[in-house]
Amino acid sequence: MLKSEVEIVTRKRANLVGYSVEASLNDDVEGAIVAGLREKLASRIAEIPQRVDRSMMLVQVYPDCDWTPDVTYTHIVAVEVNHHPPAAPEGMIVHIVPEGRFLRFLHQGDEGDIDATHAAINEWLDLNGYTDAREYDIERWEELDRLDKADNVIEIYVPIS
Repeated sequence: MLKSEVEIVTRKRANLVGYSVEASLNDDVEGAIVAGLREKLASRIAEIPQRVDRSMMLVQVYPDCDWTPDVTYTHIVAVEVNHHPPAAPEGMIVHIVPEGRFLRFLHQGDEGDIDATHAAINEWLDLNGYTDAREYDIERWEELDRLDKADNVIEIYVPIS
């Protein structure tokens, strides 16, 4: 469920280390790709030095085209590290999210219901004049062991110019 509070925030550059895969939304729904990347990263988290905190992030990088659930895009599941340039253990990637201004939305509830929240965010963006296609967005998962709980909160960041 999309909570009503929406804020404009400035985020500093984020140095991320984790895993990346190209897949469509339908591929992810059918194969639980993001959940698999999250589990894989959690199993190797001790190999990543200088993590900023215990959270994980999902960065979704979209192609410049008309989006449908069958369009392939990049899913990055990663943790933020506080050193630059970040070093990635074997088999992992480095991704940099540049400093910028973002709209910060909050999803409350089971992560499995987040597609409805993203639909509500897209509607909010259209109603409020944010009609430009976005290159990416970010989900920040604070407590991985609470993702299926009713009081779970996931931060969602949408870049704005």
